[in-house]
Amino acid sequence: MWDPTNMFLNGPYAPWREQGEAFDLEIEGRLPEELNGAMYRIGPSPLYSPKDPSRYHWFDGDGMVHALFLRDGRASYRNRYVETAGLQLEKEQGRALYGAFMNGSGTPLPAGVIPKNPANTHVKLFDNRLLALCEGDVPHELRPDTLETVSQRYDFGGEVTGPVTAHVKTDPANGDLLFFGSNMDGTVTWYRADRHGKLLDRHTIDLGGIPTFMHDYAVTTDYAIFLMNPSMVRIDNIFGGRPSTTWEPETLETCRWAVLHRRTGEVTWIEAPDAFALTHFLNAYQDGTKIVVDGHRVDRFGPTLKEMESTPSGGDWNRWFKQMVATPWRYELDLATGKTKDSQVTDILGEFPRHNEQRTGLSHRYGYYSTTRGAGDWFTDGLAKHDYLTGETSIQTIDGLTSPGEPVFVPRPGATAEDDGWLLSTWWDPATDRSEVIVQEGQDFAAAPIARIKLNHRVPVGFHGSWSDAAELDAAFTAAG
Repeated sequence: MWDPTNMFLNGPYAPWREQGEAFDLEIEGRLPEELNGAMYRIGPSPLYSPKDPSRYHWFDGDGMVHALFLRDGRASYRNRYVETAGLQLEKEQGRALYGAFMNGSGTPLPAGVIPKNPANTHVKLFDNRLLALCEGDVPHELRPDTLETVSQRYDFGGEVTGPVTAHVKTDPANGDLLFFGSNMDGTVTWYRADRHGKLLDRHTIDLGGIPTFMHDYAVTTDYAIFLMNPSMVRIDNIFGGRPSTTWEPETLETCRWAVLHRRTGEVTWIEAPDAFALTHFLNAYQDGTKIVVDGHRVDRFGPTLKEMESTPSGGDWNRWFKQMVATPWRYELDLATGKTKDSQVTDILGEFPRHNEQRTGLSHRYGYYSTTRGAGDWFTDGLAKHDYLTGETSIQTIDGLTSPGEPVFVPRPGATAEDDGWLLSTWWDPATDRSEVIVQEGQDFAAAPIARIKLNHRVPVGFHGSWSDAAELDAAFTAAG
């Protein structure tokens, strides 16, 4: 591989550059009859050797979409690169042209060159289109059936010209898309669009010019919740070839919560007692005057200013990332008193929290995530289900498999219980260097999987994904022609 010392270019992270499709995949066990639809996933897979492989970071790779189609107990698969402007230019010249975003390229960008938008963070069916999202710009639009890139700009009818978060939310009451964008001027803009992409609302929050890193946020029925933290995105660093994201308690000593009223645009600020970074939110809901927020936090995100200026020994540019260990926490924000109450939920470490999205903005009992307990050589090593009512955490591990990606919860049709459904997740088999999609019963989480779908190759460990049921797929396929 291009750099045997960089974990993000090896093992389960190693790029897979072939594009194709496979039908009638081998299935160990049996798929439920009601499980019909598609799991879309996306992640990084650099097409060309990075300019400096030692600086390559997981977040830098070209976006590749993976689609697993399930119908009548059978499974098929397709994968394809997102044809971004940057990737197209590299294809024309047959080599990597852009330096590392997270770790910096080491040299300033040439005049007129802007960083590449890899379109590699999240993928979701919306408005009969498949959107590939990465927070540096508006989404790319793909065909939901072939995964072909249709447009490099899905801009909500020209109403959104700036960045769009990868972590969009869907209002379960009406299908509205709820999203935001972090702007370079130290503001954040929140948007609401209907199910057809028509923009209905926008509100802007002034962060005082502080370029805090906001990767994710949470919503309730009335509010959108953001966290200002000491992790900063420095545009000058990006163009100067230095690491883009730094940990700066010198700039912001403690965190601040911004609670935006979704209809009036009024912002309530609540001071946090300490400094931390939330990597991903699980969900949030209202309880009287309080807002309950669940998410995974780390002590810091990014290298310090001192670390940024020093050359890592042995070229280990990703050592700061390896030090980050996320833990589930709960935050209670009291709008009446302006106070917070924070508590660690469990000591079982992990990342990529998901819930039953029919409960988005509403009270939830269960959360699911990939564990990072250090049981193997790679980042993730199992899955967890946490019960917020009992405080119990169940673990799923599978002999011979490791590095599970983010679990996606699929509700059983007609279910009334929150956890009545299935968890779908992608795991890596080191012995065969192939991946499997594991199907678990949500209500019997620790039991053996009910089905293991054998893919024909490795799917590099990626980031986020979504489920679309058969009715949504049929409508989208028909619209795509």
